[in-house]
Amino acid sequence: MLAMLAVGYADDVMEDTGSFPEDEVETVQYAPTQLELLEESVALRRMGAFEDAAKMLIRAVDTDGEVDAQVAYQRGVLFEVTEQWAEAIDSYRTVTQTWPDAPVASDAWFRMAYCQEEMGEHRTSLRTVRQLQRKGQWNDADERSMELQRGIAETRAGRTKRGIRRILRALESGEDGRSWIRAKARLALVRVQTAAAEGLDLKGDAKAARRLKKRSHLIASAEKQAIAMFTLGEPEFALEGLLLLGDAYMALYDAMLEYPPPRSVPKEQHEAYRQTVESKAAILRAKAFARYDEGVRVAARTQWVGSVTDRLTAARDRVRPVEPQQTQ
Repeated sequence: MLAMLAVGYADDVMEDTGSFPEDEVETVQYAPTQLELLEESVALRRMGAFEDAAKMLIRAVDTDGEVDAQVAYQRGVLFEVTEQWAEAIDSYRTVTQTWPDAPVASDAWFRMAYCQEEMGEHRTSLRTVRQLQRKGQWNDADERSMELQRGIAETRAGRTKRGIRRILRALESGEDGRSWIRAKARLALVRVQTAAAEGLDLKGDAKAARRLKKRSHLIASAEKQAIAMFTLGEPEFALEGLLLLGDAYMALYDAMLEYPPPRSVPKEQHEAYRQTVESKAAILRAKAFARYDEGVRVAARTQWVGSVTDRLTAARDRVRPVEPQQTQ
């Protein structure tokens, strides 16, 4: 009924004047609020539209409002996901110094520590989280995040066993809103497990068999951590985990092909032995391709354009199965 009345009114106006009267047409200039600009920027970032997200944040900075701390924090997050570590640290430091009591201040401390670690500044990263701890504004979530960050830094600084124990204890102590730090901690476990697997050389007949089994077990454990990362909705870390898994499978594949025939195999059977090993090892190359390909597809689905996407694509193309040529 309302639609019919509206059409009737328009017909009457057009019949009398031939056009809509100018005094009944009101032009409204709408200026988005700082909060609306911030929310739009976050939505664009999560879609992978990083340049548009940055433009929205610049507009938000120039707009008066009540979410200045969140705008500065989200600028840091945007710099972080685009791997501009130094710029991210500056943004997070601005949050902690200008709005120390803001709800996002604690996360800014931990994210700053993360960026410092990515730049190789492991000791500085540890000092950063300890600074927050000394401030006294501390809760269970902060304690868990600090333990995870310390564990991650320890695994990267060579104190591997201590770091693993710390990470596992923290992961088992509960969950909170910081899914990114839990995903990063699981990625650290994947990195440790795949590195340990690659460090097991296949030497000696009996010892090689045991080490092959142990390498396979380590990679399988890393797979479980990667699966857990996917449930956290943090594509950056999940993609890095898939890349590490693909690399681990390829390293094991290469190791099997390079392993010399056992002494018990006669020389005249060496070629047949190598062909058998290559046939059995092909499953590892196929698994590597599957992990790389899965990463590329996830990156496309999430529109993730970080450097890990390029590395996954290049790795997948290197091990892509050769399609059999069709005879005409």
